[in-house]
Amino acid sequence: MTARTTLKTIAITFSTLGAALGTAIAPAAFAAPSDNISVEIDTRYLETDWGVEKVYDVLADKAQSACVTGSARDISNRKFERDCMTDLLDDFIKDADHDKLTSYHASVTN
Repeated sequence: MTARTTLKTIAITFSTLGAALGTAIAPAAFAAPSDNISVEIDTRYLETDWGVEKVYDVLADKAQSACVTGSARDISNRKFERDCMTDLLDDFIKDADHDKLTSYHASVTN
């Protein structure tokens, strides 16, 4: 069963088939409103604690890839990048709407 959810500029695809944790992400350094950032997650990973951590790490990496320019070294740009990553990861977790993933996110961020 495959479910597609889109919120804001994010699309997370859950599948029980195909490559595990394959992703497609917009090439822009910062996620603009017109960008579509998508992450494909094999739902079998969400059945174990190890898998939930792995999925979370992939989502965090995708948020970082979408938000970090690599050249933003002044304080205000670094703060913008951190805020962007936090917001995007929060959106990924909200879109995923999976209890174990939401609980893990809460334990990591609190």
